[in-house]
Amino acid sequence: MPGRQRPPHGSHARRRRPGHRRWPRVLAGVVAVGLVVAGVAVAYPQLTTPDGAATGERCSGTLLLRVAAAPAIATAVGQLADGYQREDPSVDGTCVRLEVRTVPSNEAAAAMSADTAAAPDLWIPDSSLWAHRVGSDQVTVDSAGPVAGSPLVVVAPRDTAIALGWPEAEFSWTSLLESQGAPTVADPATTTEGLATLLAVRAAVGDRPEAREQLVGAMVQVARQAVPDVGAAFGQVMNAPAEAPLFTASEQQLLVHNREHPDHPVVALYPAEGTLAFDYPALRTSTPDAAPGVDEAVAAFVEALRSEDATTLLQAAGFRSVDGQASATAGVTDGIVASAPTTLPVPEGEEVAGLLRQWAAVSLEFRMLAVIDVSGSMRERVDGGARRIELARDAAKTALGLFPDSASIGMWAFSIDQDPPRDYVELVPTGPLTDEVDGTTRRDLLVAATDGLPDRAQGGTGLYDTALAAFRTVRAGYEPGKVNSVVLLTDGRNEDDPDSITLEALLATLQAESDPAQPVPIIAIGMSEDADIDALRQIAAATGGEAYLAADPRDIQQVFLDAMVARQCRPNCP
Repeated sequence: MPGRQRPPHGSHARRRRPGHRRWPRVLAGVVAVGLVVAGVAVAYPQLTTPDGAATGERCSGTLLLRVAAAPAIATAVGQLADGYQREDPSVDGTCVRLEVRTVPSNEAAAAMSADTAAAPDLWIPDSSLWAHRVGSDQVTVDSAGPVAGSPLVVVAPRDTAIALGWPEAEFSWTSLLESQGAPTVADPATTTEGLATLLAVRAAVGDRPEAREQLVGAMVQVARQAVPDVGAAFGQVMNAPAEAPLFTASEQQLLVHNREHPDHPVVALYPAEGTLAFDYPALRTSTPDAAPGVDEAVAAFVEALRSEDATTLLQAAGFRSVDGQASATAGVTDGIVASAPTTLPVPEGEEVAGLLRQWAAVSLEFRMLAVIDVSGSMRERVDGGARRIELARDAAKTALGLFPDSASIGMWAFSIDQDPPRDYVELVPTGPLTDEVDGTTRRDLLVAATDGLPDRAQGGTGLYDTALAAFRTVRAGYEPGKVNSVVLLTDGRNEDDPDSITLEALLATLQAESDPAQPVPIIAIGMSEDADIDALRQIAAATGGEAYLAADPRDIQQVFLDAMVARQCRPNCP
C-alpha cells in the first residue's frame, strides 16, 4: 500500500516518544555545510524565526529536526539550515537542532517503504513524483509545497546545439525523438530525470489510440541508449563532446556543469510542448510515533526556506524560484533562457506507476516465443475488409519493429497437423534478433515468416497441445536474468481430436510443471468473439500470465501491443 498523503499539516501533530530514532545507513550521508554552492561563493542569509526577529531567548533541551534532501539541493539546504540555526529556533521553549543529510530521492522512498525509522521529519526530494513511491501505510506524507524549481531540459553540447539551430530554432519532444540524435535518458526507475522525460514524452504524444505505439517506440529508442544516471551522461560530454548524444537533465544540473567545466559547455533545449519541472517539495513525513513539536518546527523551517534571502541563495545555486524566476544574471551565456518555460502538470501516482510498468516492459532483457494461429477461420474477412490473419500479421510486424536488438524471439505457426503429427511448426528458432540465421539476421527472418502467415491459414485449431508444447519449449531453454514467455494468439477454440490433451489435464500439467524460480508466463490473445476466452484465461492463469481479448479483430494491433508490455513486464513489474 502506498504511503498515505494528506493536505499540508496543521497543528495536530502525531506524538513520538522523547529522543530521536536512529537513521538507517541508507540515510547516513551528512551534508557538509560550506560556503560554496554550485561553484559560486555566497554569503549565509540572515534568517530569522517566523516572527521576523531573532528570539535572543534561551531555550532548553533539544528537539532534533531531521531533514533529508536530494543531492542537487542538499548543500544549499544545509547552508540555509546553518543560517537558521544561528537564530536559536525553538518550539515551546525547546531548542530546535537541524540535521541535514543527502539522500537520493529514489533511495529515500525505498527506505521509507521498507522501514518507518527511515522517515525523516522533513523530506525535500527533487520532485513530487517521489511522494507517490513511498509504499508504506505507516508513513504519512504531507506536502507544504515547493521550495525551489528547475525545469527538465534536453542537454546538448554547445557546438551540437548551434548545428541544430540553437538558440533561434524551436525544438519539440517529437522532433527530437524522430531525429538521428534522439536524446538518451537516465534510468526512469531510479532517477527523476528519466521518469520526468517519459512523462513529458507521454504528454507530448497525447492520448490518441495510436499514441501507445508511438510512446512504446520512443521508449524502446531511448532504452537502447539509457545511462545509469545523469552523471554518466555529463561524463560523455567531457570525454567526447562531438559524439555525445543529447540527454535530459534539470536546468540546475546544466548550470552546475557549465560553472565547473567551462571548457565543455552545454546548452538547454526547451521543448515547445512543455516540460516537467523538478519542484523540490517540502514533505512532512510523519510516522505513528512522531514527537511533539516536530510539526511546528518543520513549518517554521519551511517558511525560512521560502524567505527572500533563501530564494536568492537557491537562485545563485542554479535553481529557479517557486514562481519560475531564474537568477537575475542567468541567460544565454550560461546556456539557458531566463524566461520560464511552459511546464506540464505533475501526473498522479497511478499514471506514474503505469508508465514505469511500460518502461520495465521495453527495457528488460527478454526471450519470447510467439505462437500464431493459422487455422482456416483466420482467413475470415472483417466486415468485408482485411482477413483476420492479415490483421494479426500486421500487428506482429509492428511489435517486431519495436523490439530492441537484445531481444531473443522465435515464432511458431499452428492449426492442426501443421507438421504431422504436431499441430505446430517452428518457423524461426528462438534466439537474439541480431544472430545470423541461414545467411540473414533473425529479425529479417522473422519479418519474412510473419509475411508468409496468410499463406498457411487452413484447418482446425490445435490449441491445447500447442500451448503445452510451447510452454515446455521455453521452459527447456530458460535463460536466467531474462523474462521468458510465450505469446499465443488465436481466434478459435480447441478442435483437436479426442485423443489430444483435455483442458483439465492441460491446466494440471501447466501448474505442476511451473516453477516460481523460473517463471514462463503464457500471454494469451483472443482475436474476435469466436475465441475461447475462458479457456485462454485459465491457461494464462495457470502459468502466471494473462489473457487479452480483441473482440473486434481490427483492434488486434492495440491489444497485441498491450500484451507485449504485459509479457515483458510480468512477473517483474514495479
